[in-house]
Amino acid sequence: MVPVRPGQELDLAIEALVGGGEALARLDGFPVFVPGGVPGDRLRARVVSTKPGYARAIVQAILVPSPARTTPPCPDFQACGGCQWQDLSYPAQLDWKRRIVIEALERLGGLQAAECVSGTLGMDTPWHYRNKVHWAIAPGRRGPVIGLYEPRSHRVVPVRDCQIQLAIHGQVLNFLRETLPALPLPTYDERSGRGWLRSAFARVGEHTGELMVGLVTTDDRFPGRDAWIAAARERLPGLTSLVQNLQPRPGNLLMGPDTRVLWGASTIRERLGPLTLDVSARSFFQVNSRQVEALYDEALRHLDLSPGAHLVDAFCGTGTIGLYAAARSGARVTGIEVVPEAVRDAEANARRHDIRTARFIEGRVEDVLPRMLESGDRPDALILDPPRKGCEPDALEAIARWGPDRLVYVSCNPATLARDLKRLAASGYALTAARPVDMFPQSSHIEVVARLDRKSPE
Repeated sequence: MVPVRPGQELDLAIEALVGGGEALARLDGFPVFVPGGVPGDRLRARVVSTKPGYARAIVQAILVPSPARTTPPCPDFQACGGCQWQDLSYPAQLDWKRRIVIEALERLGGLQAAECVSGTLGMDTPWHYRNKVHWAIAPGRRGPVIGLYEPRSHRVVPVRDCQIQLAIHGQVLNFLRETLPALPLPTYDERSGRGWLRSAFARVGEHTGELMVGLVTTDDRFPGRDAWIAAARERLPGLTSLVQNLQPRPGNLLMGPDTRVLWGASTIRERLGPLTLDVSARSFFQVNSRQVEALYDEALRHLDLSPGAHLVDAFCGTGTIGLYAAARSGARVTGIEVVPEAVRDAEANARRHDIRTARFIEGRVEDVLPRMLESGDRPDALILDPPRKGCEPDALEAIARWGPDRLVYVSCNPATLARDLKRLAASGYALTAARPVDMFPQSSHIEVVARLDRKSPE
């Protein structure tokens, strides 16, 4: 029997943070999740929903604040879904990210993880780091509403001064708010499936200053295009690329496969250690340029590559990890990536740096790895950096059949990491080290570098 009911007010002591960023309290052992709570808080909360095994409540008043609680600098913190932890001190954020990783690996993965997981690698200045922003756009009474989504909803919050985006993004946002209402075609309405303008985005090379701005529309029309391009070129410093992405499908898919250059280049450039990389509109690139080198150095430390060793970089995106490894260690690299634009970017990046020991294969990891096995190609090490959903079972099966001695898994989702490591453990691998790397300060998102080694036959 559920011991609480919707509408009931409870006095709760917050015990922990859990995957997804919510705080956890217990009422006589019954779990109550409270978004916005901080471990150590005593607060009053109102129950908003119940399930057989838990309830969810919202904060009504903080009775005794936690020593780890801090004042968020962002005026839109509670309304916007971009951050979850601005009210938690940064040392506490780092500590709880490590705890959440350990909990996921032990509870979901069945692994002995506490001794393997090192402290979270944080940032000296954990603000204004995001090099990419994708703004939602919705119809409003006075024209399009541009901003970010409210937590767990598709209501657009017109954010003002985002504390985790690079400063140039604020200038882009102001430009969009001033110019987009003048375009004569309507804003897309998710409910009706009608309209033209769906969303907008910007990418910037923090170390190069190059800026890409794009609009996502349902078709290739663009009345007022020339005037809008001229205004953007005049008002946006560092602008090198204007693009239009076509996404005609209903639903909330952010971008479609067709991206057209309106003005300038099809990519921006960003520096990563000894590399200067091309990044296109749809290509994956880490959103934290300052922290990505620390992430890759952690991965390379565990790969322990010698000159000439053959590394497979699965889910390689624009080739960043593999090319970084080749430049730092002299390894040979084979990258596997399903997005054609990303493969082209990776190949261009390899040519620019005359890295002739890197090749890139377009396709799904679960299809390409078996072909490599059949051809007798057995590289020395593997690095995985899959999307949030993790690896397909077929990909993990192919990895197990191939059986590299060491494997490094870079994950942005501790839950799917734990699931995949459990499968790899059943195939003869042991978790030997893991470290969270804080790529997303002020948020509950967690990046993890995990090393697995093949167990010796008994």
